Amino acid sequence: MKLTVLGSGTSHGVPVIACNCKVCKSGDKKDNRLRASALLSIKDVSGDRNFLIDVGPDFREQALRINLCKLDAVFLTHPHADHIHGIDDLRIFSHKNSSAMNCDERLSKKFPETAGKGLAMYMSSDSEKCVKTNFHYIFMTHEKGGGTPKLNIIDVDSYSEKNPLELGELCVVPVPMEHGCIKTTGWIFSKKLNGKKHSIAYLTDCNFISENSLNRVKNACSDGILDHLVIDALRADKHSSHNNFDQALFYADKIGAVHTWFTHLSHDFLHGEIQDYIDKKLPEFTNLQKIVENGGTVSPAFDGLELDCK
Repeated sequence: MKLTVLGSGTSHGVPVIACNCKVCKSGDKKDNRLRASALLSIKDVSGDRNFLIDVGPDFREQALRINLCKLDAVFLTHPHADHIHGIDDLRIFSHKNSSAMNCDERLSKKFPETAGKGLAMYMSSDSEKCVKTNFHYIFMTHEKGGGTPKLNIIDVDSYSEKNPLELGELCVVPVPMEHGCIKTTGWIFSKKLNGKKHSIAYLTDCNFISENSLNRVKNACSDGILDHLVIDALRADKHSSHNNFDQALFYADKIGAVHTWFTHLSHDFLHGEIQDYIDKKLPEFTNLQKIVENGGTVSPAFDGLELDCK
């Protein structure tokens, strides 16, 4: 099981348009941050499978960058533009033809509609309402023009650590979080490897994680190893809807993953400066400090980072 960070940046992306700061002008590839997204890849009895987390406006570039040729499902954290506005580019993985195309025998043969209900998209009921409102044309009957993505939206509100979503050998647990005044969904992905359960938690776009949600993360991973935690950490200063660095460290200290990675990063700090900040603050978080002393890590993520479970 592997998680590839497709984008580690905030809603502007980095470099930011019309900004001449040292981060935006940096020549270090780790300071170029596309909008936050990730790809989970697994191998099991069903073969090689890919699961996308969020489909932002940079998705096309991200998919081309890694030569993504197959997609089995999408997990959505929330429907803000930087996490959902690449939704039309899902057409290539599940195509729905317009009525006009289906009526034209030549076009229907050349561009056959994808069989079945379409590409599975897992999200909360709140996110589903926004997606169906904001992208209403996807879910309408079309008379003219090209196709739209054929999407099968699946509500995850009923799933928990006691009732995980099971997709073959992959177990998925949604984690309710707060992102300013809206609700977002974090995700825990678990799979048995060599007889032991391994997990990856992806918790972005949040500034509050309740004790119940923190316990959900810990309980979901209690009978195995939480190899990686990818967590929202916008900047050092406080923000109304995102963790700052200290909040991210606070939650990471409670969760206790072997490796913690900051994501959704702004252009306030260079990659190396974020690591310096973490290293300076780490002694204040005793659990994280112990984990690092025993071989764990706490670091900023970067685009292209691959996180393996072994």
